[in-house]
Amino acid sequence: MTESTISLEDKKNIIIDFLKQCNDYSELMLKKYQRQLSDGELNDSASQKIHDWNTYKDFNDYAINELKGEELDEWFE
Repeated sequence: MTESTISLEDKKNIIIDFLKQCNDYSELMLKKYQRQLSDGELNDSASQKIHDWNTYKDFNDYAINELKGEELDEWFE
């Protein structure tokens, strides 16, 4: 196998960009479920999904912040 030619910063930026795209998608899903809150039959389900998507987004934001530092650099060795 050949040695990787992608720098550590480029690797981290690729993952950060992916996580940001995931968060963009989660924003769309949050808007979808927020619209469902007005429907009494879907209210409980929508509330749970909003909670879940917010948790997912928060996790991605946390990972992005870690990737911007040196916390996860050893993962890329």
